[in-house]
Amino acid sequence: MQQLFTSHQRITTTCGWLLVQLLTMIPAQSQQPNVIAPPVLPAVCSSQLPVAINSIIDRPELRRYRWGIVVQELGRTNQLYNRDGDRLFIPASNVKLITTAVALRQLGAATRLRTSVYQLPSNGSVSNLLVVGRGDPSLTVSSLQSIAQQIQQRGIKQIGQISFDDGYFRGEQINGDWEWGDLSTDYAPAINGLMIGQNSNPLVVSQQQVGMPLKYTWKNPILNSWQIDNQSLTVPASQDSNVNAVAIFGRSTIRLTGKLALNSAPIQIDLPLVNPAESFINAFRQSLYRSGIALESTRLVFGQNTTNLPEVATINSPTIGELINETNQRSNNIYAEILLRSIGRTHPEHDTSSKDTISIGIASVKKSLTEMGIDLQTYSLHDGSGLSRHNLVAPTTFVRVLSAMILTPAGQIYRDSLPIAGVSGSLRNRMKGTLAQGIVRAKTGSLSGVASLSGYIYPPQYSPLVFSVILNQHDRPTSQMVKVIDEVMVLLARLKQC
Repeated sequence: MQQLFTSHQRITTTCGWLLVQLLTMIPAQSQQPNVIAPPVLPAVCSSQLPVAINSIIDRPELRRYRWGIVVQELGRTNQLYNRDGDRLFIPASNVKLITTAVALRQLGAATRLRTSVYQLPSNGSVSNLLVVGRGDPSLTVSSLQSIAQQIQQRGIKQIGQISFDDGYFRGEQINGDWEWGDLSTDYAPAINGLMIGQNSNPLVVSQQQVGMPLKYTWKNPILNSWQIDNQSLTVPASQDSNVNAVAIFGRSTIRLTGKLALNSAPIQIDLPLVNPAESFINAFRQSLYRSGIALESTRLVFGQNTTNLPEVATINSPTIGELINETNQRSNNIYAEILLRSIGRTHPEHDTSSKDTISIGIASVKKSLTEMGIDLQTYSLHDGSGLSRHNLVAPTTFVRVLSAMILTPAGQIYRDSLPIAGVSGSLRNRMKGTLAQGIVRAKTGSLSGVASLSGYIYPPQYSPLVFSVILNQHDRPTSQMVKVIDEVMVLLARLKQC
């Protein structure tokens, strides 16, 4: 069977009881010496919590919306609060909590994704090579230059043909459950084996003379092949700027609209690659050229057998633990989707069936969740990132995943991958200057009409808690609704034993 990953020493197994004690006794705040002193607020007894939470989410302007909330003591089954916790909700990016948990369990924190170059049979001094991509989302143009230098160091100066294998993952590269409007964004690109620059490329837009269309350039021209329908305009400096780039259905065309005021700074719009494999090949060819290696031709192939082929160059991704940190801290959809596909790709069924990689990955996730004691009826998954609105998960499921993971050998890696309120990641600008700053570690989530937050909180006067808050069917700006969720977090931070 072909080599899928490289692994280093696995994390050593420790006593689950000791691990949960260590992780629950040390609040996240202890690692952040510059936390702003919060205002003094009265403490709240646990018996008062249900009434206190209800007073927030049942305000007249919020009653029309659908709330699912579970608050539970970490390491115990005692629930302090439950509002529709067993019902299904659209969770948005909280799905990443499940994807990363199973990735740690099945792939291992120390594993790395490997991009390989193999030597193919050839005649004379002209080499033929095979490049196999295994979905490394961190791969960049600079990474390819490193591979080219390794090839050069092998004494290879002329290549007849390079075959590029983009068949590592089976199935569609774009999830059919994602919305059309997302597909012209950098957070919803095609996901494939031959990834480059997270399969996105910035379009840099700048002003010209008043009345003229905006000037645009690709940050890396070799990586994209969108056609631009430029309907934008440069306007006087006194006017507001508003520039949009949207894909036209059924065409490889981006329509650039809006206006940019004179003397404005350039605007960067991150867009997905039209054809990631083609961009990868072009960037690879350029890297060889810069290293003084001649190349005659290239071809795209799928699912080549690499058994017994000598590997002449390689580059490894950061560890799965590091990829998971990027996934949760920045809510990176691309990394999450690669993790799900990697779970499916390494499952034995992938070599014995014709099922697509995502289906096998989701089935493998379900099996892992069942082993964690989670009922199949409490969730329905359709991707690894939470971008699909077909995902449905009960808040109790997130609480159980979070509780189970803290008892595993990789529990600290998992917990530490979560943003800290007012300090890091997607929570950097939330709960600043409140009692919750520095003591909440949680995963954010948002779609139109959806806001979620699930994770751990370490109240100074109470035992550690695990929680999940999911809001569905709201019609307000997300920025308003996350403030309501943050109110609940500040309330939990005020808990005391009484």
